[in-house]
Order: sequence, then structure tokens, then C-alpha cells
Amino acid sequence: MAIFNGTELGVYIDGTLIAAATDCSLSLNTETIDITTKDSAGYRELLGGLKSGSISVSGLIDYLDADSNKDMVDLWTAWEARTILTLKFSKANEATGELSFTSGGIITSLEQSGGTEDTATYSCTFELTGPVTDTAA
Repeated sequence: MAIFNGTELGVYIDGTLIAAATDCSLSLNTETIDITTKDSAGYRELLGGLKSGSISVSGLIDYLDADSNKDMVDLWTAWEARTILTLKFSKANEATGELSFTSGGIITSLEQSGGTEDTATYSCTFELTGPVTDTAA
């Protein structure tokens, strides 16, 4: 069994890691179509319908991040322009057989917060558009 540390997971925009992330998640969903009839013996029957998904990331804000990672300024720019981004959810150093997931996505939620004597943080949600592809390293 190859369990790994969640710290290794990241969200990438056009192949570049989103900076200072502390948490990330990928959620994939399938809508259902009810096809229950009187012949269903009192049980609901379903067909698979539209697929959808989202990626969320949250982390610490550094407006002066000098490295090449995507940061809060880049997220703001993409949100403002309604840009469809190429997103990848994967481990930083994928080993043979490990999956990564890629899709287009648009920022639907971008939040910044900072409490008294606390770190400034951000959270960002991308709704996926188009197919989600999986790739094994």
C-alpha cells in the first residue's frame, strides 16, 4: 500500500503551483436521472446524468511573493477576467502509476480574510468546465 502525505498534493494553474497553499480538494459529482416506474417494486431507479466537479484551495497570503508560483494577485486577475484556467490536481513528484486530474476551470469564489493577530489567508473555488481527464504517471 502506497499511502502518502497530503502535503504532497497541490493545485496547479498552467503547470505552476498555487503558492502558499495549506489545503486543497477535488470534488467530482454525477447528477442522476430518476427512471423509477411502477415496475420498480417500490425502489427508486436511476441513470447517470451530467458530470461536474470543483477544485478548492486555501492558504496564506503573500502579496510580495517573488517566486514563480501562482499567488493571490494571479487568482484575482483570473477572477476579474473570468478566465478559464487549465487546472491540475496532483502530487508534486508523481510516482509511476499515480493519478493526476486535469480540467478547465473558472474561479467562482475568491475570499481573503485576516483576523486580529492571525495570518492573512485566502480560499478559492474553481468550478470545472469540460471533461476531467486522469493521467497515470
